[in-house]
Amino acid sequence: MKRKIAFLASILLVLTSSGIYIFVSHSPRFNLTQIDIQGNHKIGELEILEKAQIKLGPNIFRMDLGRIQQLIREDKRIKDVWVKRELPNRILIEVEEKKPALWVNLPEGLYGLSQDQEIIPLEKEDFEHDLPVVTGLASPPVSGKQNQNQRPYEWWPNRNAKSALDLYKTLLEVDSSFLEIMSEINLSDENNLIFYLIPYGTQVSMGKGSFKKKLKRVKAILDYEGKREDIASIDIRFKDQVVVKKSSPGFSPSSSADPQGQLPPTRRKGLGGKENL
Repeated sequence: MKRKIAFLASILLVLTSSGIYIFVSHSPRFNLTQIDIQGNHKIGELEILEKAQIKLGPNIFRMDLGRIQQLIREDKRIKDVWVKRELPNRILIEVEEKKPALWVNLPEGLYGLSQDQEIIPLEKEDFEHDLPVVTGLASPPVSGKQNQNQRPYEWWPNRNAKSALDLYKTLLEVDSSFLEIMSEINLSDENNLIFYLIPYGTQVSMGKGSFKKKLKRVKAILDYEGKREDIASIDIRFKDQVVVKKSSPGFSPSSSADPQGQLPPTRRKGLGGKENL
């Protein structure tokens, strides 16, 4: 008897659900009258709507949200997208645009580099967020070959760029505050990644690999020394050996990695400006 009641209850639930769906999917009350787009900065709303292929009028319950997301995601500038219904007659589209994690100074100009190792063309609003600049990539090897042209919003197969991103991701894990005082990541020497700290231009030689362990040691040194303006350089390339060089009068800072003056003043301070040491 109990099984029969449960079976009848499930049938009733299915019929009720079906009836509700038929009602809401045909009721003009749920016809689309408003489309809201959030999270877009570089990509215009009209571009997103054209890509999504949606217009006002259709019932929101008869719209394939998964297909809309897929169409919008085809834009290489978009990292992710979410589309959802907002009762009674609204569709919300939230987009996440690809953003630079670092700046890259190349002969062609200044670009962004995303966490997924994609080249991001920079616009004025990108400089509202101060980021470290990667230098020394003028003619980097790509899988043993000469460097190929950088294609916007596509993966850049560059070993040295990957090294800079490995350091960046390790910084997020160890101490993200490093990013606020790091002006430059120099990759001129494949076997020795070097970065500079603002505002005094302290040079830190990291060598190759083991970034997590080395960064913890650098942080300990900076905390121990106290007055960072007295530190000209830290060399932590070798196992169980740290060389700290104090600054002295007449010490010349490194030449600027920003010859075209494209970086904000706060970053230029760590790239050969007078404030270095």
